[in-house]
Amino acid sequence: MMEAMDISGMKKDFAAQMDRFMNGLDRPRILVAGATGAGKSTLANLVLGCEVCKTGSGRPVTHGIKEHSLPGVPVIVYDSEGYETGAALDKSASGDSAQAYWSLMEGVVNEHDDLMEPVDAIWYCISQPGGRVTDADLRVIRGFRELRRPLAVVLTQADVSDEETAGSLKKVITESCGAAIPVFESSSDMSLPLERGIAELYEWTLNSLEESRRESFVIACHRDFDKKFALCKKYTALAAAAASAPGLSPVPFSDAAIITPIQLTLVGQILSVWNLMEFKNLIGAAALDVVLPMIGKTVAGNLIKLIPGAGSIIGGMLNASVAASLTYGLGMALNEGCQYLSKKTLAGEIPDIREIINSDFARKAFEYARNYRNER
Repeated sequence: MMEAMDISGMKKDFAAQMDRFMNGLDRPRILVAGATGAGKSTLANLVLGCEVCKTGSGRPVTHGIKEHSLPGVPVIVYDSEGYETGAALDKSASGDSAQAYWSLMEGVVNEHDDLMEPVDAIWYCISQPGGRVTDADLRVIRGFRELRRPLAVVLTQADVSDEETAGSLKKVITESCGAAIPVFESSSDMSLPLERGIAELYEWTLNSLEESRRESFVIACHRDFDKKFALCKKYTALAAAAASAPGLSPVPFSDAAIITPIQLTLVGQILSVWNLMEFKNLIGAAALDVVLPMIGKTVAGNLIKLIPGAGSIIGGMLNASVAASLTYGLGMALNEGCQYLSKKTLAGEIPDIREIINSDFARKAFEYARNYRNER
């Protein structure tokens, strides 16, 4: 057996790998617009499933616009201060907050085009309990439509209103702006989300993004477990292929087991996709001190018994075929475990990542590994 891995060195490598992964993601840009008090910040937080737009936070990018982002959440939200609902858009810009607001919105979109950082999607908010779509709302919606950006109208605070009001508002929007503009509903706060409306807005936004930004949006949002699982499966398959690449050094077989730069990167990618890197109670400062050795010891102790051909290991090294299978098994078992932890978090429980690193984890890892090898 080889000596235990250098945890301190691995921490630095893990941090560097994670930075490269997160910095390499193509982040989508979402502009949230609408009148003052329409629930724009709440909507962004509901869709993302985390508090990105906190009160008083955000980097001012121009007067009336703040840019919101969080570490580990690869999306940028532009949140506007809004305008007073009593204002109209048929006066001159001077003294008219709504006209000035539209000028601001148009300027933000055009400015980001010039910077080669285009706004990818626009969510326009109208308060459903208000019971009316103003002329100012319609002017701004039509203006966004003329800019040819993906635009969705969201009737916010729907949980304190009724369906009759929603139907009336949707009719006005459709008749005035065209049936092609989708209209969704959302809640007034994070505690009672209208999941159907929020899920529909999430799907619409995801499908409106360019391909290069869709993965980032899936990672950023604390929802859509099926897509997260599929994305981690893709990363796992790529890592397994890399582990079997010609000329790659064999994987050392020790208590540290399968943790090499390839597997280390994969672990970081999976934790990021499942939004687990930000939970201090899950990972903590000593994550690598605890989690990675646990994975290594749990898996290594069963290697020879559970993977056919592993008994031919010479000098404590795994051949490329076994290394690829083992990488795949590790990734998929961790993927499944993170899905379990995310479901617990969604249910309001406080999970612990050590719950999934056990003998059952080893069994699942080798089931995945064996199937992967047999299929090839």
